[in-house]
Amino acid sequence: MEGWLGLGLDVQLNIEASASDLGELGYRWFDEMSQRLAPQVRQELADLPARTAPSKGRFGSSGEANSVFGVVDVDRRPGRGGERICSTAGMRWLREQFEQLPWRSHLWFGRLDEHGHRSGSLLNLELRHDEESPGWLQLSAIPLENSFLAPETGRAEQQRWLDALFSFADGVNPGYGHIAYWHDGATALERGFDPRQYPRQWRYPEFTVNDCRHHLRGYSWLTIVPEELAQRLGGVEGLRNKGAFWQVRQLSRGGVWLLATPDYRDFTDEALARVFHALAPVLRPGTPRQLSQMAGDPPHRIVLQDAAQTS
Repeated sequence: MEGWLGLGLDVQLNIEASASDLGELGYRWFDEMSQRLAPQVRQELADLPARTAPSKGRFGSSGEANSVFGVVDVDRRPGRGGERICSTAGMRWLREQFEQLPWRSHLWFGRLDEHGHRSGSLLNLELRHDEESPGWLQLSAIPLENSFLAPETGRAEQQRWLDALFSFADGVNPGYGHIAYWHDGATALERGFDPRQYPRQWRYPEFTVNDCRHHLRGYSWLTIVPEELAQRLGGVEGLRNKGAFWQVRQLSRGGVWLLATPDYRDFTDEALARVFHALAPVLRPGTPRQLSQMAGDPPHRIVLQDAAQTS
């Protein structure tokens, strides 16, 4: 995904839980991540009513130029969804909605442009709950890559996101996680499997999330490996000894946090290859293809080898 502000990254976690707990975990993703990453916006919106004002234009509600806005929405399939302001009242509404999880849900913070229309991206959070992976949530955030690349502030922005994600992941025993380019929920590896050769169950996240404790979905600058697969790689010590990661951290509830380089800007193709070879034993077998890159598409960062054929 690329907008006029630049390419989007995918900060993603896959979380498994009982049906009664999924809604609470989904709500916590929206509540805790927005409190950590945009506390000033949450505070500014806190006392507003839940319902959004009627739109005065096709692009959203009007208001004072450059003022912040924040909305949460749910999308049910089938059934009606809805949208509310991300105020205290609006978040109460969201929590009620999550008692029966929607198919999709979204939180968006931005600023109104000079015409009073919604614009920009201060924070984007998403939830997906697919019937093909009924016991799982696919939780995502979409920061802009430019914020990670900024010469003066990039490293601090990277750390801000890493700290927020680690805090959440440390308490939920994830089945997978990453920070990579945004490919609509898929990993670069999944997108690389040729549909003429590999089944859709290998290529689409609505299926692969359900299987992420059996095959690692992908690999990137940050990769979270579930406990079951980490043990096959030698656990924390075995992963440290591979020499592919700058940081290896055990998550409290299960899983291992793997950061390839201390700075996102140093994640070269050579660093990517080291991560691939370190994780190859638990990746899904198959030879991915390099996709042609259209204007506006993110790079397809992948090693064009069958993980099962690596030594």
